[in-house]
Amino acid sequence: MTWLPPSDRLTVEQTAAVDAPADHPLIVRGGPGSGKTVVLLHRARRLLSTSGQPAKIRLLVFTNVLRDFIRSAAAELGLAEDAIQTFDHWCRLRHLELIGPPPTDRRGHPDFAAIRNGLLKHLRARPFAPTLDAALVDEGQDLSDECYALLRLSARHVTVAFDLKQSLYRESGDAAILHGLGNGPRECDLRATYRACPFVVDLACAFIADDAERAAFRAQTATTQTEKQTPLLYLAADEADERHRLVEILRERLLRNERVAILFPTFPQVGLFADFLRAQGIVADRQPQTDLQGRRESLDFASGRPAVLTYHSAKGLTFDSVLLPGVTKTAIRARHSSARRMLFVAITRATRWVYASAQAKDCNEAMLSAMGNLQATRRGLVQTKADLPRAPLPPPVRAADDWKDI
Repeated sequence: MTWLPPSDRLTVEQTAAVDAPADHPLIVRGGPGSGKTVVLLHRARRLLSTSGQPAKIRLLVFTNVLRDFIRSAAAELGLAEDAIQTFDHWCRLRHLELIGPPPTDRRGHPDFAAIRNGLLKHLRARPFAPTLDAALVDEGQDLSDECYALLRLSARHVTVAFDLKQSLYRESGDAAILHGLGNGPRECDLRATYRACPFVVDLACAFIADDAERAAFRAQTATTQTEKQTPLLYLAADEADERHRLVEILRERLLRNERVAILFPTFPQVGLFADFLRAQGIVADRQPQTDLQGRRESLDFASGRPAVLTYHSAKGLTFDSVLLPGVTKTAIRARHSSARRMLFVAITRATRWVYASAQAKDCNEAMLSAMGNLQATRRGLVQTKADLPRAPLPPPVRAADDWKDI
């Protein structure tokens, strides 16, 4: 048994999306935890039963980590691992099949922009019949017009799931997605089933700029959890203090048998921190590096070990607790709106608890403001080293005169 619920446990909205006819493109809207990935998996299984040809069904995602996560449940539905691929890897394979060796950049890595462009030109110049019966795509808010054109030319049916609040790679709107799919797509809205602690929801709402979107997210979030743990922001005295406190927090969450993620804005931070944890005797599953041939080790989502990932790679995943160290003014260098979305994505990976930390002199202003507001209403906590209980003093050593009778 994995994280994937069986079809008889889906909501009415999820079931409607799974069973929607494939005569038009389908777009599936839903916030964090609304079951978009669950819907795509079950819909892929349904379309496979109609097609009968596994090679003609593809579920495409943006990150290798989400691919591994989905593959961990694919066998339950009779889907082959190769049916779940990253969008760029799928394009690379198609380029190799139709044109030849894909172009690379100066470092020898696949040049995915050139690969997509070359593949699109090739498909437009030569009228091929679509090779896929269905392509299902997660995180459609990050698709470019070029990507949508490739999908339309490659698949008889396209299903795209998206949430504009989680756009990290490009800014688009509903109109752009509708235009990208073309031919009057059907639309399904999922009522969120993000069963998070209400205080996690409060913190996430602080990073939604639009008032209507914020209200909709709060109204559609199922906050039925009985244990309500306030998010914590730790303002460390220095780097050593921040790391020491983080290790303490991590050990505590692991003793609770929680699924924990430690998220960072950049990939180099992932490797450095995973090595640091190993030196502390904590083995973590770190986001792996991809080699020049596009190969990489898979993450084991059944290990129970904490996962060290980037914000971007954690999209689509959920954990009991999420730890966000190094939330500083300089760590997130995106534009203001993009930075808020990055923090929203990171926070909404958690269902029970969020812990953030930074050195006091360099804390991200948006996080500091959000946590300060929550603390004022007792729905969050900002803490420093001075707030921690001091370690008990050792018992006093008796003077030598006290032992003269022994």
